[in-house]
Amino acid sequence: MRLRKAERMNDLMRVSARKLLTIFCILVVSAVGVVFAATVLRQTSSTISLGTGVDDSIVTVYGNGVTFIQCTETVVVENGANDVQFYLPAGALTDTLTVSGVNVLHIATSNESNSIINSGDTITVYTQSSAYTGKFISWDTMLLLEADNGTVMIPTASITRIVLNEVVQVQGPKVLVNVTTNSPPGDYKMNISYLMRGPQWSPTYFVDLDTSHLQCWATIENVEDWTNFTLVLVSGGPHIVYYNPVNVLNAYIHKPPMTFAQVEAQIDFSPTTTDEYHEYTYNSKLSFQEGTAVKLPLFNGTVRLRQEYFWSDGEVQNRYHLNDTTGEPLASGTVEFYRGNAWVGEDSIGYTPVNAESIEVVNYAEDIRVTATVTKSIVQGSYWDQGINITIMNHKPTSAQILIQQDIYGYTLVESTPQATQLGSTLSWTINVNPDETVTIYYEWKNS
Repeated sequence: MRLRKAERMNDLMRVSARKLLTIFCILVVSAVGVVFAATVLRQTSSTISLGTGVDDSIVTVYGNGVTFIQCTETVVVENGANDVQFYLPAGALTDTLTVSGVNVLHIATSNESNSIINSGDTITVYTQSSAYTGKFISWDTMLLLEADNGTVMIPTASITRIVLNEVVQVQGPKVLVNVTTNSPPGDYKMNISYLMRGPQWSPTYFVDLDTSHLQCWATIENVEDWTNFTLVLVSGGPHIVYYNPVNVLNAYIHKPPMTFAQVEAQIDFSPTTTDEYHEYTYNSKLSFQEGTAVKLPLFNGTVRLRQEYFWSDGEVQNRYHLNDTTGEPLASGTVEFYRGNAWVGEDSIGYTPVNAESIEVVNYAEDIRVTATVTKSIVQGSYWDQGINITIMNHKPTSAQILIQQDIYGYTLVESTPQATQLGSTLSWTINVNPDETVTIYYEWKNS
């Protein structure tokens, strides 16, 4: 009996030993497999994630909503073909992607390239005879535009130019890029560049009407998660070619600027000129967080201002001629007008070169009233003769000088009291009106 028990114990020990040996072998094989797989993975791919912690990159943001990205990554290439993977933002235009520094066999992306114009963008389409503004729907043989509470169908052959007024933010996942290289083993600096829709920047100018001091702030919108990068802002935008299935047209992108309160800060931009662009390079490295709007002081200086009241129809405008004497061109943006610390109005401003002039409306002069009344009208067949009285009433306690303009649309001026200055079809009068005084202008025109 004892002998049989001892034999059974020996059998159990032999079985347990075999099981332990089997488990040990499986663990060894698994460990070898993991090491082998890791080794193969290192030899066939290395992953770079752009947009999250990219160092020493250059982000050039143009004034028309196009952004150019340049970055350099260190890649360790092993024996054989290597796949280098990285991500681009959702708005990247993958057709513009370039990779250099390694031998590139091919580049694959996870989705189709974004278009310069996307559904929902507000655009102006110019044709040979007219212009249409609305939201872009689609474009095949006809361009479809949502405008005037309906859909406008524009034949492709008639389109001469497209202006992109407002860019919608591109939604969706980031673009996975796979670059296959057969470079010899070693460390490489891989250079990557591409264009993308947004981020975009716009300037806001703060002008003190009492001192003529101008301060310019740059607002960068729809930023990505970028760290430790160099920011370059460009006044103006590049020439963009928009490809559609039938034709090739030029597209220009512009995003209306945002308005912010004035804040004091140290200016850290250096201006330069490259080709036809005026650039501002931030002197320190920056880090942006996705989904934020960043404001940075760009430059300041003094401008020349000339105030005038103006009327052509409707209300009398209190406007200022702004001559750019800051030494820097003024990119298209928004002007906020102050008197000391008091905000008094705002207007948009178009691109203004150094020493050139633009005109902005600050507010409306409610105490100056101007009305136009037809006092003579003769219509005989195709003959048309019309006389108009313009009455100016100054209810201000001080004298006011007002510029009056009217357009006679190619008709012939018969008479004007006082005498008008005519440029093309535009008639102009500069009138001084004393307090509580009423002045009348009369002019008459006829068809030829």
